[in-house]
Amino acid sequence: VKAYRGWITQQPKHPVSDKDQNDTAKQLRAQAEDCAKRIENGIQLLSDPLVREAFRTMNVVMAKAQRQRSAFTAKVAPDQIGLADGTRTPGWRFFQLAFVLMNLPGLAQPLTERGKIDRETVELLFFPTGGGKTEAYLGLAAFTLVYRRLAHPGIESAGVTVLMRYTLRLLTLDQLGRAATLICALDLERQKEIEKLGHWPFEIGLWVGQSAT
Repeated sequence: VKAYRGWITQQPKHPVSDKDQNDTAKQLRAQAEDCAKRIENGIQLLSDPLVREAFRTMNVVMAKAQRQRSAFTAKVAPDQIGLADGTRTPGWRFFQLAFVLMNLPGLAQPLTERGKIDRETVELLFFPTGGGKTEAYLGLAAFTLVYRRLAHPGIESAGVTVLMRYTLRLLTLDQLGRAATLICALDLERQKEIEKLGHWPFEIGLWVGQSAT
């Protein structure tokens, strides 16, 4: 957050004479400052035991899912990811972690003033293909699924928690593979933490359109 704010204070580096462009630059800078504050709020929220536990579990299952996917591609065992040649230990990129943190208050504290404001904001992740957008929002999905069970033990946390919509069928099938891997990792973790995460499994469903389900 400190480094991000340091970068914000330097923007725009090249002042422009056009009034409209200058106004736009000021608006973007104000929005960036709000993002920095939201990230900071997310970090502070980790002092809440339930939020911290959901965040911890999310990190565990995201790492397991990434190891499983990478192992399939690299043709090695999941526990060899990061050790075998050409493989990388799972980890967050800065924009992914920032995206997760800045959305925690809206997910964990939806009734607070800050939470209500965050939930009225549409987030857009604009990044090249392969940059890690999917993992960023799947991380939020995992956090939400776990936090809901921790905060509302019992039948109250059952039912549909996350809806994902895609515009292309091929994209839907690709994203299903990634989401299903995460759900499997979540349920394996649930089986080790049944008292915390419940007796019913984490599940996923798909509707591709027309008669395909």
